[in-house]
This record gives sequence, C-alpha cells and structure tokens, in this order.
Amino acid sequence: MAPRVSGVHLVGSVPLPDTEAVLRQCTAHQPDRLKRIPDGETGFRGMFTTWQMLLFQGSPDLCTKFVHNAPVESGEFTDEQVDAGVRKLEEAGPLETGYDTHAIESYTTFKKLKEEGVIPSGTRFQVSLATPPNVLTPFVQLPFQKKVEPLYQDALYRGMRRLQDSIPHKELAIQIDMAVDTAFAEGFLFKPWFGDGDINKVKQYIVDYTVRMIGQVEQDVEVGLHNCYGDMEHKHWLEPTSLAIVTERALGIYAHSPHPINFFHCPVPLSALEHLDAYLAPLKELIPDFEKHGTDLYLGVVHYGNRAATEKMIEAAQRVLGGFPFGVATECGMGRTPPGEVEGLLKLSAEVSEPVY
Repeated sequence: MAPRVSGVHLVGSVPLPDTEAVLRQCTAHQPDRLKRIPDGETGFRGMFTTWQMLLFQGSPDLCTKFVHNAPVESGEFTDEQVDAGVRKLEEAGPLETGYDTHAIESYTTFKKLKEEGVIPSGTRFQVSLATPPNVLTPFVQLPFQKKVEPLYQDALYRGMRRLQDSIPHKELAIQIDMAVDTAFAEGFLFKPWFGDGDINKVKQYIVDYTVRMIGQVEQDVEVGLHNCYGDMEHKHWLEPTSLAIVTERALGIYAHSPHPINFFHCPVPLSALEHLDAYLAPLKELIPDFEKHGTDLYLGVVHYGNRAATEKMIEAAQRVLGGFPFGVATECGMGRTPPGEVEGLLKLSAEVSEPVY
C-alpha cells in the first residue's frame, strides 16, 4: 500500500490582505489538513527577509545597495572602517528584529479564530524565523558581516525568548528558514564570511549555528526546518539535481539537535520531473532520524496549474520513500505568487492530501 499523503504545510508567506484573511481562507480551503498555520507574513513582510534591512540603517556605511533579484555587491573597507561602522551600529541601540512583535500581534487573531471554531483546536500557530545569513548576506556588506553576526544573533535570540514568553507553548511552532544557507553549502552565488573558503568548514558552521538556534526553542514548542533554493522571479538561483545537499546538512543537524525536529520541508522543482527518483533518493537516509524524532515530512510538490506534475511527484515520493508518510506543500512561501493563484494552490494542496484531524 502506498504511504499516506497526510496533510498540508504552509511555508510562510501568503499574499492576502491581512492575518485574519490568511487564517480564514487557508483553513477553509484546506479543511482539517493543517497541523500548523502561519500568519501569512502579510504587507511589508511578504518578501522573505527584505524588511529586516531596516535594522542596519543606523550605520549606513555597512548597508548594501540591495536590489531585488540581483547579485549583492560589497565595497572594500579597512579594518578601522569596519570597526567604526559596527561601533556606530551598536551606538544606535540594540537591534530588534520585530519577528516577535508581529507574531505576538498575529497570535491574538489566531486565538480569537480558534475560540470561534474557525481553526481546529489541535492546530499550532507557526512563526517562521530565518537564520542570520538570510539577513546579513543581502543587507550587510561582506567585510562587516563577521562582526555584525553576533549582534544580529543576539537580537534574534531575544526575540525568540519573548515569543515563547508571550505565546502558550502548546500553541506554538517555530520554523527555521534556510535559503542562503543552501547556496553557501552548494558553493554557489553567495560568499560566506566564514569557513575560509573550505566547503567542509562552511557546511559545519551552518550546522553549528542552526543547532544553536534550535537550542533556543523550549521542548514543548515545536520546531521545524524549511529547506530552500530561493525564489527569484519564481526561479531557483540554482536548480538542484537532487536533495543530497539538503540531506547532508540535515543529517548533521539531527545528530546534534537538542530538540526533536517536529517537521521538515524541502522543495521538489519542476526541473526534477524527468529524474524524480534520483532527486528524492537521498531522503531515504533521513528516514531513521524522521522516525526517531517523530518528524512530519512535507514535500514541495504543489505546482500551480499543473496537477499532473504534482501527482507524478507524489507517486515518485511514495515509490522512493517506501512506507514513510509525508504531506504536501508548495516549494517555497507564496510571497511572490500573484494573489489570484493563491486559491488554486490551496485547493490543489487539499485535493491531493488527506486530513490530519
């Protein structure tokens, strides 16, 4: 018997007017299929981490001239200039990511809708937090990144603490977004400030900071990983030939994580359609860890207007993964998706999956 396609995962951003619209429409179009639901990262938060660039305006010299879907350019600076720029950032006051503030505000809407019976009682409120490279790489010039990293990391951890102090743990799930991290591990497009050009050191550093971030999550709060290959103009910055890099990283994280990994999401791009078995095969190495941690696996197989591709991907995953169950998702958040396509994506996700409640 083929493994069950159990439930739907929403990666994060949903281009609808506000939090209440996201929670109502996603729940209505995906009945009893969501173990976790995000607030949709609506408004100015809709383009992944772009709103975080404002954190660094107190020290203009270290800021990049960010352009959507374009390479990140950095200038050359002396050590004295770097120190002065970082000092100016510190003097501007402690960094505040704002992730916690927005989540706490959105949780009040989540709580209201759950009390009204709109959201199932077992569904958790999902907050997506990107690892530091997803903020520093596009918005802080490379010579400054090493010294800004601990400042941003401290701000991120303070926000995670406040988040968990403000939302009941049994209601909360934290998703860790890993996009630029994947580019680093592939040795493609972005240059990391760490690792000294040694790809193995780079990969280990990624595992280390991810495990530290997971360590900030209380045991009764869920934690999950979203593995990403970018979404620039609806294209990956690199079309992966398999999930080998994602799997390699996950094996390291699972081996050292102080917290169960409750859910795990990875993309399945249209470019993999003609070699799906080979693309998905590395995931088999993770099944023992999935089983040990009780991980819900979600595959990003839902492609707008292409049910045939979605079904072909599901069949391949059922074949490759043997008896291990999984749910479905889009490849990435829907922040860059035309609003008119959202309903179709939600409906297709429900049509190819089964309820979890």
